[in-house]
Amino acid sequence: MKKSDPAPKLSISFLIPAYNDRETIGEVVRESDEMGKRHAGSYEIIVINDASPDGTAAELTKLSKRYRKLRVITHMVNKGYGETIRELYYAGSQDWLFTVPGDYQIPPVELEKLLPYQNEADMIIGWRSNRQDPPARLRQSRIYNLLLRLMFGLRLHDVNSVRLMKSSVMKSVKLKSVSAFADAELALESRSQGFRIIEVPIGHRARQATGAGGGKLGTILPVIREMLMRFILWQ
Repeated sequence: MKKSDPAPKLSISFLIPAYNDRETIGEVVRESDEMGKRHAGSYEIIVINDASPDGTAAELTKLSKRYRKLRVITHMVNKGYGETIRELYYAGSQDWLFTVPGDYQIPPVELEKLLPYQNEADMIIGWRSNRQDPPARLRQSRIYNLLLRLMFGLRLHDVNSVRLMKSSVMKSVKLKSVSAFADAELALESRSQGFRIIEVPIGHRARQATGAGGGKLGTILPVIREMLMRFILWQ
């Protein structure tokens, strides 16, 4: 993919789902703020704390006093990744939306690898080409992305990764998923409406904090159910 010429500064919403990320959320917010100051004419940072029991809420309270661009939304009960990321997608008010995890496995600075392609696509997904996760997690991801390709013709390597996308996408797409299938649903709906999606390789770090829900049976089964329902309706 050929990079575009440098463009004027954007307006960007940094969208951060957080669950048990007390140890890392401070660095994620700090680096997001730095990226906003460096690359955006205007920006906001939105964190949804999905009822973390580890002290993430207290850490976010401290951060909100330090960073005036930070807005914190707190779930009183855990809703899971799907509902959290869907809420974040619709919460952003800027022209571009950038999702970044609260666990710092993908540092906000990876935005700089996506920005050069802003004129090439409506959605730029960061492909974790050298993903630093346990073998079981890597296998699950590969199988999932392969199934999406076979069932829906979705030719992406890493549908659940970070993305930089135009807010116009979310004004057109109506997401229904309440599981981690939400990212795939977003890609499928965006494609069906003619939005262009590309992938760009990005860096990835081993997880530092504990308590992530990804890869657990209670997370996987709802994804399978929603994927099968989507496939049946798609036929």
